[in-house]
Amino acid sequence: MGTGGAALSFALWGLLPLYYQFMPEVNMWELLSHRVLWSVVLLALLFALFGQRLPWERLRQEPRKLCLILLAGPIMSVSWCMFTWCLTTGQVLATSLAFFMTPLFNIAFAVLFLGERLTPQKHLAVALALAGLAYMLFSYGQLPWFSLIMGANFALYGLLKKKVHYEASTSLYLESLVQLPLALLFIGWITWQGQGTFIQGDWGDRLLLMGSAPATLLPVGLFCYAVLRTRMSTVGLLQYIEPTLAFLLAIFWFKELPDPVKMVGFAFVWAGLLVSLLPLHKLRRGKRYAPE
Repeated sequence: MGTGGAALSFALWGLLPLYYQFMPEVNMWELLSHRVLWSVVLLALLFALFGQRLPWERLRQEPRKLCLILLAGPIMSVSWCMFTWCLTTGQVLATSLAFFMTPLFNIAFAVLFLGERLTPQKHLAVALALAGLAYMLFSYGQLPWFSLIMGANFALYGLLKKKVHYEASTSLYLESLVQLPLALLFIGWITWQGQGTFIQGDWGDRLLLMGSAPATLLPVGLFCYAVLRTRMSTVGLLQYIEPTLAFLLAIFWFKELPDPVKMVGFAFVWAGLLVSLLPLHKLRRGKRYAPE
């Protein structure tokens, strides 16, 4: 069940551009604000339905973890803001590259903050990915900053979640609650200005804005469910479902044609990921014990 949940969560993330293509021309901050608002509403209804309550006593006794949870919300919002901007401006390839880079940032954060050591195989994978970035840097004269920042934000969010041992529903609810005041202020201000899509649009637009909450919460919930029931190495391998689907959608559905420079950069990143996924340690063991 855990492996299936992880695969389904990454598949839903990868297919999310199909939902956003129907989104009306809405202010990006309004869309983010509605995602926060309706996430709070949806999670509150689920808590009431299943009789759950926020563990306030435990949270008071663990202020450090509470701070990490509250910090994770704005960090995730930055990622979702950039992700939404890419989808609403027809730059699905940028999101795919960002998600391909996220595991590399995970490796860097594991070394810097968790004290993990890299195997020679992972060193080679990182070197290949960095070679792709260097190629794009020298070809364009600048790095793909959007993809880099988005990938780093997702990895940082994962690092914070790794240090917080709370139920996914609790942490997601708190992350949304801490952002709710700003979301309500922005929705109120843009409505007062007479520019709110939720007020001016039709019911189709309203339902799409409301649906952005379950569309994003569902894959996160499935991911958190799977992490508790599946080995992290398995989850890591399944993670590449997401950027691969985004890349295929960008090319074959949205007809987004990458230039040769991007294709070379992607090739290096893919090569690095392939090296990191190959079971080279098993090959070495097999060779060591092979008969003379």
